[in-house]
Amino acid sequence: MTLDEMKAERERVLARRNSLVARVTVGDRTVQYDLTQANHVLSDLDRRIAVLEGRKPRRRILAVATKGL
Repeated sequence: MTLDEMKAERERVLARRNSLVARVTVGDRTVQYDLTQANHVLSDLDRRIAVLEGRKPRRRILAVATKGL
């Protein structure tokens, strides 16, 4: 995939995710949909676009501390 194709695919996935309904209520029943798959696809496309553009990937540092109990 070229860079332009990836950016177009990202826009399509983003539009599709934004058009999805997270919760539907019919009568007394409610259904909650999970949108994590679309979020994973978007983050993967963002990572691949960043690599092609020559940007460094974002790094996350997590600090954890305990009291030693």
